[in-house]
Order: sequence, then structure tokens, then C-alpha cells
Amino acid sequence: MDWGVMRKRLILSAACAVLGCPASALADGGPIMPLSQVRAGMECTADTVIHGTTISSFDAHVINVVEQGGEGARILISVSGPAVTPTGIARGFSGSPVYCPGPGGAPENIGAISEGIGAFGNKEGLVTPIQEMLGEPVTPPSSAPRLALAARPLSGPLMVSGLAPPLLDLLKRAGRRAGRTFDGAPAAPALDFPVQQLVPGASVATSYSTGAIGIGAIGTVTYRDGNTVYAFGHPLDDAGRRSLPLQDAYVYDVINNPNPGGGSSYKLAAPGHTVGTLTSDTPNAVLGRVGAAPRMIPVNVTARDLDTHKTITEDTQVADESDIGNPLGSSMLSTVAPIAVGEAAIDVFDGAPVNQSGTMCLKVRLRERNMLLKFCNRYTGTGGGGDFASGLPALSVGVTSDATRALGLIDQVQFATLHVARVAASITARRGLDVASILSARAPRVVRAGSRVKVHLRVQLYRSSIRTLTFGLRIPRGLHGPQVAILTGGGGSGSGAAALIQELLGPLLGGGAGGQPPASLVALKKAIAAVPGYDGLSVVFAKQQPRHAFRDPKLLITGSAPLAFDVKGNSGKGKASATRK
Repeated sequence: MDWGVMRKRLILSAACAVLGCPASALADGGPIMPLSQVRAGMECTADTVIHGTTISSFDAHVINVVEQGGEGARILISVSGPAVTPTGIARGFSGSPVYCPGPGGAPENIGAISEGIGAFGNKEGLVTPIQEMLGEPVTPPSSAPRLALAARPLSGPLMVSGLAPPLLDLLKRAGRRAGRTFDGAPAAPALDFPVQQLVPGASVATSYSTGAIGIGAIGTVTYRDGNTVYAFGHPLDDAGRRSLPLQDAYVYDVINNPNPGGGSSYKLAAPGHTVGTLTSDTPNAVLGRVGAAPRMIPVNVTARDLDTHKTITEDTQVADESDIGNPLGSSMLSTVAPIAVGEAAIDVFDGAPVNQSGTMCLKVRLRERNMLLKFCNRYTGTGGGGDFASGLPALSVGVTSDATRALGLIDQVQFATLHVARVAASITARRGLDVASILSARAPRVVRAGSRVKVHLRVQLYRSSIRTLTFGLRIPRGLHGPQVAILTGGGGSGSGAAALIQELLGPLLGGGAGGQPPASLVALKKAIAAVPGYDGLSVVFAKQQPRHAFRDPKLLITGSAPLAFDVKGNSGKGKASATRK
């Protein structure tokens, strides 16, 4: 909106004060005050939500108009009053409108509290001028002092709901590396409070995902013009065009931390109802429109405990920004969906057994050709028992890692813009390890090149009995004379928790998947089907590449053993045996 339009609205506002006009004739945000009229010493008020959904007011004193580095003009204020005495200006206050008396004494909006300056007690902060938020560059007065302090946007932590301690800790550690803060929050009591009007001073949220796993940012509405909402006074990601849920929010409390060096005070809050779409993410504000919700991608995860026969289902919706070019560089789906499957692999146990085994089948439905991309894999491992002190549980690590790699392949695609219609994962889980270690192997000693021989593999089941497995092994053509073949068992699937920090959070923290992108839908389908890799027995003959030998569908076989052969033109009699190497 240009200043000419705003000036007309100011004139209309003044006229309506005298003549009387219907409320609909005025901009919802009320009159604004140009920066040129802001003066040091003005006694003003500001609005924000401290508890629940009720808007509270507090005093704001204009100290001066300053120049904030290369960001243009800012208004330096100090705050006081019961609402801010315990905590000062907290993260999540960003967007709180400040009203100063205009020429006629009526309050006019001068802008949004947007940044802190590191003052002890958080009683001083910066205001982004309302003109900047409405899209007009504002030049500081020539007399404006340059602010020497390092100001920090009052962007609250990204509030995350639905995560068990190990996954939340993973997010927090990754966030610290990238300068971004994550905090856990209860799920918003969406059914316990009514839908809120996004009026100036009200809490507002925008989310990357909703449902079982919610990740969102909380701020305050600064101004509203019809269905257009201006908030925050600073960017979310500074990514330009967006398509994210625009939501109301519920504030549980303002967590007090008077020392900014220790992290600053912040609102403990959670997004509530989706009431529209966040459409723009600019340096001085986020903008949204009340009305239609954005397109979301459903992520449905079902997990079954094979020991107790309990089944859980967890549903998450992830913002789909593919039609606007994924402004973060990658889809948030490749971060949120893996977290969702990893969380279900924890929740299904209703605890944290040290030894875990299980399977996951992941299906990704594309709108293009209604194509289904899928893979299935098994997992087994030790770790993350008790109170999670040793890290992520093994099954959660495995399913999270594989889901991340599969969805990252879609992000790499360059030949077309692909649209994911749905992600579905089916997990089975049980306590214990479906693992066997090789004790010995035997097979006929004299064999013929190109023939298939029977191998008897003696294995020790984990904390159980000894078993003999039998499978056929092809002797390569072209071999002659004495030969030694080495049988080697596969390893478990998935990466460690530390590696997950790098591969899981690329989109959210400014990274992306690497490697050669698939060149077609067929290549993409094959690449995702191959995500699990091969975890069966491999065999290596001298001077030849490893080949797949045998895969037991129920057991992961570890260890190795040699087999000695005398390869002849005709098959002979005799047995060869070998002990575990």
C-alpha cells in the first residue's frame, strides 16, 4: 500500500471522528503515524498477549529515532508497566504495535516492537516503523544517531510439539549450530479456546507443520488492512514469497530470563487454529491473508508393536511450497516427515528398550502420473535405552535416516517440479535383536565353474540357539583350480544421531541434499527403491567384485567365514568346511 493511500485513510479517519462513519470504512489497523512525526519523549502504549489470548497493554517511552546499521530507521523505546515488569520485552513480542498520541490526541500506530538491544532486564528495544512494514522504505532523519549496540530480532524460538526428548534434543543441538532456537511446547489447546481474530496486539503464528508434529513461530499482529495481516516487524526466514499456515496462538506464559546473554525471555506459546495463509516473508514484516488455508501434504504414520500388538497412528500435515519454488531451497517435507516416522518409532514402544528390531515401508505418492515411490527395510540395533540418556533409540535412528534420504532425492530433482500428494509409513517394532553371527560355513569342496552349490551356514542367534541356514551359491564361470570365497554379513541400516543432524535438517537450517540428482521419474523411482541398500550376505572370490549371496528375510547376519573350493571342469565329491574368521 502506498503512502498516498494511507494519507487518504488518515484524512478519512479524521473526518469520521467529526462526522461519524461506519466502522467498515476504516482500515482495521487504525491510523498510522509517519516516522517524520515521531519525537523523542513521546509517552505511548504497546499491546501484546501475556497469558492465553487476552491482549494486555504496557507503557512505551520513545527515547529516539536511530539508524540501525544497513536496516534503515528504527525507533528506540523503553517499556514499563505490570505486563512487562517481570520479563521485559521477550521473544514473541515481535510485532507488538506501539501507539503514540497523534496531533489530535488520538492514538496512532508508529510500528512494531521487533528487536532487543541486549539491555539487562530487556526493558529497552527497537520498533520497526509502520511505513517500513507496509512496504515503504523510510530514511532516518539526518540527525538520527547510529545505534552502536548489536540488536537482535525478537523472533521467538521455533516451538515444537509432539516430540520425545531425544528427537527434540536433536533439533536443539542442530539449531545451536545454525543459530536457531527450538523449544518444546505442549500441543496447542485448539479445542479449548475459540478462534481468535487477528487484530493488532493479538498473538499470531505461522507453521511449517501441524498435527502430530507441529513446528511454528509465534509473534504479534501489528496492523490489519481488511484481510491482510502485518506481523513480527522482522522476517521469519527472509525468503520472500511463502505459502504457510497463518494461525492464531495460545500463550501459556512469558518465561523470564533478565539476562539477554543467557537467551533472553520468551513466550511459551503454541499455534492454534489455521485462519489463512502467510504469503510474504520480508525483511521488515511477515504478511498473510485471512481466508483460504494453504495446501498441505498429509504424512500418515502407523506403527505396530509386535510384542503387545498395540497399534498407533499419528497424522501430520506439512506446508507444500512446491508451487512457489520451495523458498528455503528444499521442501520442509524432507525434514518434518522423517521426524514424524522417527517419533512414531519411539512412541510405539511406550518406553525405550535398549535392543530394538523392526521394519518400515515408506510410500510417497506423487501427483505427477499418480506415481507411487516406495521402499521397505528392516532395522536392528542397540542404543537409547532407559531415559534416552544414551541417545536416539536404534529403530528411530534407522527409519529417520532412510526417510530423510528418500525424500531428499525428491528435493534434488531438476527435470520438473514434483508435487507430493501424500506420505505414508508403516512400521513394525519389537524388543530384542533379530541378529545372528556366523560361526562356520561348509559347502562341497570340488565344484564346477558356473554351477550352483549348496552352502550350510551355522549361526548363533542373539541370546538364543544355534541354527543352520542353507542357501544356494553360484560359482562364477572362468574360475579354475583352488579358490577361496569370503562370505561377509551385512550391517544395520541407518546413520548415527550425530550424522542425522547434518542430513535431516538441511531445509530448515539452510542446507540441502547432495549427490547426483535423478534424471527422470523412472530414475527417481529406482533410486528411492534402492535407499535401504543391501544388508544380506555378500561373497567375494579372488580378483572379483563382491556379489549378493543370500539374504534372510528375518535375520540380519553379521560376521564372516571363508569357503575353499577346487574348481574343475566336472563336479567332484568331497566337502569343504571353514570356521568363522
